[in-house]
Amino acid sequence: MKHLLIPLFILGCISLLTGYFRFIVDDKGNIPINRFRLTGCIGDVLVGMVLGTSDLCARQLSDKAKSALLVYGGIALFFLGFQLGT
Repeated sequence: MKHLLIPLFILGCISLLTGYFRFIVDDKGNIPINRFRLTGCIGDVLVGMVLGTSDLCARQLSDKAKSALLVYGGIALFFLGFQLGT
């Protein structure tokens, strides 16, 4: 099982980063540099996670819900990797 850890962590990183970047880009595909430099747009990510989770609970598959699923999937992969590593 130890040979699965590295690909599992890589998939977790890709999933987390994809979900994060989907939250912070605007409709035109631009990243707000002034907010990104100071806080990393963590407020946008947190608000997006709340809205995406509420969409998931309402069984609607919006863009924010897809991004929230990617972030949750990345967290689950990391958790699984750390559990297999011990």
